Amino acid sequence: MKFGKAKKGKVVVLGGGLAGLSALWHLQKAGHDNSFLFEKESRMGGLTRSEIVNGFTFDYTGHLLHFRNDTVKKLVSNLLEENIHYVVRNSWISSKGVYTRYPFQTNLYGLPPSVIKECILGFIKATANGHWHGQFGKISKSPNDYKNFEEWIYSTLGSGIAKHFMIPYNEKLWTVPLKQLTCDWMGRFVPATSLDQILDGALSDQSGNVGYNAHFGYPLRGGIESLPRAFTGSLTNLYAKHEVASLDLQKKQIAFKNKETIDFDVLISSMPMPRLVKLISSVPSSVQKASEQLCFTSVYNINMGVDRKVSDMHWIYFPEPEFTFYRIGFSHNFSPYQAPPGCGSIYAEVAYSPWKPLDKSQIVAKVKQDLIKARILRKEDHLLAQCCLDIPCAYVLYDQNYREKVGLIRSYLQENGIRTIGRYGSWEYSGMEDAIWQGKVEAEEILK
Repeated sequence: MKFGKAKKGKVVVLGGGLAGLSALWHLQKAGHDNSFLFEKESRMGGLTRSEIVNGFTFDYTGHLLHFRNDTVKKLVSNLLEENIHYVVRNSWISSKGVYTRYPFQTNLYGLPPSVIKECILGFIKATANGHWHGQFGKISKSPNDYKNFEEWIYSTLGSGIAKHFMIPYNEKLWTVPLKQLTCDWMGRFVPATSLDQILDGALSDQSGNVGYNAHFGYPLRGGIESLPRAFTGSLTNLYAKHEVASLDLQKKQIAFKNKETIDFDVLISSMPMPRLVKLISSVPSSVQKASEQLCFTSVYNINMGVDRKVSDMHWIYFPEPEFTFYRIGFSHNFSPYQAPPGCGSIYAEVAYSPWKPLDKSQIVAKVKQDLIKARILRKEDHLLAQCCLDIPCAYVLYDQNYREKVGLIRSYLQENGIRTIGRYGSWEYSGMEDAIWQGKVEAEEILK
């Protein structure tokens, strides 16, 4: 197909994940028909896609809808209509041979007494140095006042909580020493606590959920891909299997690997920031260098279908090094239609990076062994389905030079008329709600 020369006001969106789809949806709903979206994969959705294997529906790891924004919640509810329901989180931590509720710091009940004592005393010692989050008249410090994430953990939660959960779990997830990370990403993702909450959670089993993901929404049928499909149902000018080969900012033209081209007046990109920069012709060396230094971790997601309901939990965190995965989940508890009747599904998430390489030829066998060791799987279990999903770019790393590098790249892109949105386009730690909101905001800016 030849797209020809640009008409006035032509908007091109690169990337068919939720951010890109939201941008196009809001543009076209406002009557802007001269807008187009291009996606390199064979179908839309980005990482909010689902694969069906032998009657099991597997997502690209757990994708759950945590709403704080009423506008986004209303939009998603209208799009999915009857195909959404809401669930109270049932998440746990496996450590010291027992399960404790998430988050760790407010649910010490059930751990060995020596561990509980170490965590409480560590918190008291840390907070006695003046980090009481505003309690007892002392001034609360912002996370960004700390040199790095590790310092924040020790200063606000203490050495016990650091030792028994926060350090080992986060190093498993991020794959680097936590001294290398800033606190810029934390926001709502790491819940704060108080001595009252810690004591309450140490003396009795606290079922009250806290944190940004205490409740979540999820499609009843079709897995998380139901959401991007709901967006695409009323859209036009959607093109899959269009991978960008090059981007000429002078001509305002995009060339695709299938030899097609399109001109644009406005460009919105949700593709990973370093990939976008690499595609642009004649990028300044400082921008190119900054882009090459952007860091991220990858996730290998192993999904299994089992001939029984394996657990009634939603997900479990595994901080201890003897387990390969940092988290496992059970999507048949997100919706009963994720697995055939009487069956269950497991997803195991293993993080890897250049600093922590992964042997993919051995990892599935190792994960199965670890699931048996964790008493999730039984040796006699019959696996009815298996699906390995590799996510090369999963979590953005907020290293010590993050602000400087990302700020430089964003400024360059904005000066050249490129708007970036989404988790990877904006190069940030964010969720599905944020992606949808950013697409809406960007569309409204263009429509002005």
